[in-house]
Amino acid sequence: MKKIPILLKSHLQQTVTTYCFLVKIECKGSYEGRLIGFTNLDDAITYDDGEVTATYVATNGFTPSALESDSEMNVDNAQLTGWVNDTGVTEEEILSGIFDYAKVTIYRVNYMDLSMGHEVVGYGTCGETKFTDQSWSTEWRSIAQQAKQVIGQIYSLTCRAKFGDERCKMPFIWTTATVSGEATRNRAEFFADAIAQPDGYYDGGVVEWLTGPNAGAQMEVDEFADTGSGRAIRLILPMPYPIEAGHTFMIRRDCDKHFTTCQAYGNHLNFRGEHLTPVADTSLSVPGANIRAVGAQ
Repeated sequence: MKKIPILLKSHLQQTVTTYCFLVKIECKGSYEGRLIGFTNLDDAITYDDGEVTATYVATNGFTPSALESDSEMNVDNAQLTGWVNDTGVTEEEILSGIFDYAKVTIYRVNYMDLSMGHEVVGYGTCGETKFTDQSWSTEWRSIAQQAKQVIGQIYSLTCRAKFGDERCKMPFIWTTATVSGEATRNRAEFFADAIAQPDGYYDGGVVEWLTGPNAGAQMEVDEFADTGSGRAIRLILPMPYPIEAGHTFMIRRDCDKHFTTCQAYGNHLNFRGEHLTPVADTSLSVPGANIRAVGAQ
């Protein structure tokens, strides 16, 4: 049962109310310890929720969608949307994952009398984040919805292990290099002339930045090739911050999860998939298919 302070409950039952929503976002990862507060009111509010006193700003033009949930544990119908500006969340922060797995608490308060306390409207984490040149929108996932996530193993033609983890056991082999120049695709392509591997060697691999504003961030490699102007590395997505000559990084190969690739690595005994599972000609997914035991007739 939801607990609402008596004074606040009495106020919400009146014909005319003065309530607003406060959204507290507690960041994770490289932004651990940062707290971001938004309100749908037209002015900032400083409020103590019993854990921390925070200022909930209106400069981002924050607007919550209608909150809706059901007993089926479907994704709650809530989107947290705001505008990008210099005093709020920036484009670079969004691209670098400021909302990834962030903890979200949504309050409802009487902005004319904050001493009435608050009602906890929702609690969960940020889900998928979408971004345009002027605005951002992130999905709010409640605790109930997260209970639907699959945590067991299912049949799969491809490997379920993460490359290099305790199940895969393949060691990471990193090559350290320096950016010799940026190519035409801003923040998504650059040159590294000192890398001597052949074309395609790092396709599907991973780049991790050691210096520069992107330090600590990783990104998958789309293509590694000799363009005639140098050894070009094209990334799947642009980095949050510009790439400049002199920035250092590490690059390594990865795995496409197929048995033949694992066999080429000499690591097929650790393959965590069922690549011999019979699959219908309709190319449907594998879960539920039977696997013939070794030696069975």
